[in-house]
Amino acid sequence: MSRLRVLYLDVPFENATGGDKNRSRFLWGALRDGFDAALGLIHPDGTPPASRVSPGIQPALQLVARRGPWWESDSVFAFSDSDLARFNRHLTDHAYDAVVTRFHSPWILARAAARHPSRPCVVMDLDMLSSRLVGLTWSQAPSLRNRWFFLEHLKLKHREKALLREPFLVLFSNPEELADVRQRGISWEPPCRLSVLPNVLAGAAPVANPIRQPVILFFGSLNSAANTDAFRHLVDDLLPHLDAPLRKSGVRIHVVGRNPPAWFAERLANCGSDRVMLVGGVDNMDLAIAESRLVLLPLRVASGTRTRLLEAAAQARAVVTTTLGAEGIDVGEDAVVTDDPAQLAAAVIRLASDPASADALGRRFEARCRDRYAAARVAADFTRELTSFVQARISDRTIFSAPSHE
Repeated sequence: MSRLRVLYLDVPFENATGGDKNRSRFLWGALRDGFDAALGLIHPDGTPPASRVSPGIQPALQLVARRGPWWESDSVFAFSDSDLARFNRHLTDHAYDAVVTRFHSPWILARAAARHPSRPCVVMDLDMLSSRLVGLTWSQAPSLRNRWFFLEHLKLKHREKALLREPFLVLFSNPEELADVRQRGISWEPPCRLSVLPNVLAGAAPVANPIRQPVILFFGSLNSAANTDAFRHLVDDLLPHLDAPLRKSGVRIHVVGRNPPAWFAERLANCGSDRVMLVGGVDNMDLAIAESRLVLLPLRVASGTRTRLLEAAAQARAVVTTTLGAEGIDVGEDAVVTDDPAQLAAAVIRLASDPASADALGRRFEARCRDRYAAARVAADFTRELTSFVQARISDRTIFSAPSHE
């Protein structure tokens, strides 16, 4: 079979940070290596495309997303009639074997591709169940003020149910969420095919000879629902257990990441402890991870897999997290996982006061993740899965389009 032609649809991801952008870069690299791949960029903020494209990226197609109707999830893109027509012409002109979309946001384009006369196979990297993420956020603080999360949860459940009934290959990064989808019977009548594509160990090389600091690191995009809830959990439930031991040992918790809400600083000013410092954004997150004594991620709201655990593993840092924080990653005995605030705090105190033990745990975690989540290994599995899916669809079309001899 000749090299498959694939169109990859995503928002701009070069020169952008975050676990979702790391996955985008991985997918695009795997597609370029394994197929005759072209890139289609979607610009969700309406910025003219010419000003948003990295010099090293030459997209074959660029579209501008719009806000959808009120009954649709805020995370689903809408497009003008002219852009939809341009997308369909592009499919006609290039006869792709497959169209790969990132997340459910390009749902309209994925559905249009599945119905296009050229009949490309459609692969959707769902990565996570967004309905679960907003549902967990709502359950942590159900109130009139937070009603957006309740309404968004309902809209996303409807959208996910619809897309999982399409003849797509749908990829999850978290096997627990794939199992949940099957158990709930969201896709009662597949033609859809469900599979797991784990996240990969971050591509950054380990920082050479980092100078360890007496710092426990909490990091991420600080304005996300998952991290605002984790910050509350840290300050309200863990800090009372941690304050005196950390003060005695001279260790602080650094909260690192972009876009911290203003109330973070206000909450810390009134918490009665100086053990938590709001650092905000840093120029080199890998360096911040490498120089920390350990990583603390007390997550109660999440979906997909936590790429931050893999970023910590890439720098051989010990991790203390919750069951939900570790979900989707095979951590074994090489990370501390518990949901009890007192036990989380006890693990943090033990590792913070024993740097040698923290370093040893971090090295074991790195070795485990490099074995299971190496980019080359996952990319090879992805290439095989996509090729198998396309070949099976082509075979099905041949069977069902063959003339009858009865």
